[in-house]
Amino acid sequence: MELKIRNGRLEDVEACFILEGKTFPEDEAACKENIEIRLRKFAEGFIVGELDGKIAAHINSGSTNQEDITDEEFKGLIGHEDGGKNIVIFSVAVDPIHQKKGIAKMMMKEFIEVSKKMGKEKILLLCKENLMKMYERMGYKKIGISASTHGGAVWYEMEQTL
Repeated sequence: MELKIRNGRLEDVEACFILEGKTFPEDEAACKENIEIRLRKFAEGFIVGELDGKIAAHINSGSTNQEDITDEEFKGLIGHEDGGKNIVIFSVAVDPIHQKKGIAKMMMKEFIEVSKKMGKEKILLLCKENLMKMYERMGYKKIGISASTHGGAVWYEMEQTL
């Protein structure tokens, strides 16, 4: 399995939107418009992983000087600051047929390197309780329960200092 990791491109919008729908419940998945906005405004913070020429995974993000990552508008990059000290992961998506193969770990390792090259101080993310141990193994620390109610779920804030 040769995973090719590269920056996202505008022509990836449809494939990434479909992947979001396979990976997240409908009320949590990013809409096509937000995926396109993220690719247009902050492609350097959007990576995709390809297997056999098809997108099997992606990580997308925004940049901010804020520590609070619960603002729903930020998912559409409202308030995004290219030079912000923090990078905020919106989604880590791996096609269900390729999960449990270490792809998320490979993608996150690359994302950390990309974030360091951008000079970011921290990576921030929200996740559900069932994913916390995976992120902890990748070096993230639990901050606590988030104020976010996105999709009606309970979310946990995590961070990694770079």
